Amino acid sequence: MPEAHGHDRAVPVAGGRWAISSPLPKGWRARRAGTRVTPEHPGTAVEWGGSLYEVVSIEPVGAGARYLLAPWEDRHTIRVHEPYDDAAEERRSRERKDDARRKGKRRLLLLLSPLAGHLPAEVQDRWEREDDAPAGLLTTISALPLFVFGFLCSFSLAIRGFTGVVLLPISEKALFFGVYLFVESGFRISVAWSQERPSGSLAGHLVWEVARRLRPSLSAAAESAGSPRPPA
Repeated sequence: MPEAHGHDRAVPVAGGRWAISSPLPKGWRARRAGTRVTPEHPGTAVEWGGSLYEVVSIEPVGAGARYLLAPWEDRHTIRVHEPYDDAAEERRSRERKDDARRKGKRRLLLLLSPLAGHLPAEVQDRWEREDDAPAGLLTTISALPLFVFGFLCSFSLAIRGFTGVVLLPISEKALFFGVYLFVESGFRISVAWSQERPSGSLAGHLVWEVARRLRPSLSAAAESAGSPRPPA
């Protein structure tokens, strides 16, 4: 008799069927009945205890699910095949932990996007690949406030040049720096939206490069501080 794996419970049902209750979803798919215009699609083929079963139906139970498995019928074509054993359950457990880690880091990156979006494009691209953090959105969120500030500085300089009226009570150097931010941020936003790729700022590149160069020195200093000193 096949046995349940992981934290699942398996109960035999009439007709050689089994009901497997799992505390968390497995990603299996249930059988889809045919209609007048679409054919029947078998559920996931589950290899369990040396036999092949089909996922006939899935019933949500709390955070998990109850899977009804029936012996596989030879008339079906196997579309999705999944093993059900200790190794497969361990793999699913690791994948869930990795997914939870990625979601946590994604939320953190979105929270820090006003700063994280300034880092080089290759860094943001890596976050998108590994943690599903939308790199273009990180860039846009970081650039938008500076773009607005830069626009106000540019508009203030234009008004002052034509009328002499001062709109922003800040120094002239700050106004011209705002013009630079207006141009840089506008370029970064246009890249993120039109080309769907991230773009870091000059300040972000400088900070990242300094941190990259200091990292080996800081690691060596930490190892030296933690190593035992020879007796005098």
